[in-house]
Amino acid sequence: MIAQIPAQIYKSDSRGVFNSGKHNCFATFNFEQYQDLSRNAFGSLKILNEVILAPQQRITRFINSRTNVVILPLFGGIEYKDNLGNAEFLRVDQIRVLAADDNLTVEIFNPYENENVSYLEIEFHMGKQYFKNYFQQYKLDFNTHNKLYSLFEIERALGFIGVYDGRKEGSFTLRNSKNGVFVFVLNGAFEVENRLLEAKDGLALKETGKIEWEALSENAILMVFEVPLKTLNS
Repeated sequence: MIAQIPAQIYKSDSRGVFNSGKHNCFATFNFEQYQDLSRNAFGSLKILNEVILAPQQRITRFINSRTNVVILPLFGGIEYKDNLGNAEFLRVDQIRVLAADDNLTVEIFNPYENENVSYLEIEFHMGKQYFKNYFQQYKLDFNTHNKLYSLFEIERALGFIGVYDGRKEGSFTLRNSKNGVFVFVLNGAFEVENRLLEAKDGLALKETGKIEWEALSENAILMVFEVPLKTLNS
């Protein structure tokens, strides 16, 4: 009998939910008033939120120092700006990655009059050893299916994304086997290391150098993060 890799599944329907007149937020990990011992962060990956923003609405987030932030639009486009002077319109084929060595204020605005928009907010807490301020844009390319594309590289954290056809298989080998790996399904369903994951489910895996998966639906989209399990503090 083959032993399974130590893992924790974060089901979509168990996420923390925040509703207001202007936005809904679904938190994979503990976030603000949502606190549950079973939903602790995974290593340096502290926040993975799906946000749905109503038409003509804006929200402001305060980002703690020594944090890397990834903003990934899922539907529609968003207007981004921060107190560092960065401002831009982000489409669904773009991603923003920035570092906050000091506290940072971020504002997201939905410019559409009649449509909701949605995006992922992903945050990694990093040590100060390699820390520097930057603001980068990555162009996503989904022309080729059934392979992972590099999405971002933040110090020791890596992000990838891929679109898969039904019954196609894939794998990921960690750059550093001391890290963990977190898998998040954006669309469709996958079997990852013999565990069923559906849309907006997450899976945290430790003590492995490689993971494998199979797509169970057409146009299934998978995100894979290689995550430092310990934060550098010096």
